[in-house]
Amino acid sequence: MADFETVEVTTDVLILGGGMAACGAAVEAAYWAKTQGLKVTLVDKAAMDRSGAVAMGLSAINQYVDVNGKNTIKDYVDYVRNDLMGVTREDLVANIARHVDGTVHLFEKWGLPIWKDA
Repeated sequence: MADFETVEVTTDVLILGGGMAACGAAVEAAYWAKTQGLKVTLVDKAAMDRSGAVAMGLSAINQYVDVNGKNTIKDYVDYVRNDLMGVTREDLVANIARHVDGTVHLFEKWGLPIWKDA
């Protein structure tokens, strides 16, 4: 069994998980916490550079819309429709793709690597 080190951290806001929701919440919380002198800590079960939906999970990859038009919102809507066997509201799926994709691109701009293949 590996040797693990226990580290005690004092924080004002604790966010658990490295997925899209947790990373977004951490960024937003950090913005507001800074004005109040509060500390925000995000903890995940794995290394942050490869954990959760933002870095390597299916949500980020499937919703990544290529700025060169190679993977469009329609492509994502088609993917979801097929995955859910046709039971979907395509207008809502398209809106989710637009908003989540924008967030994924923003995280990428901030330096979080989004793993993509050809």
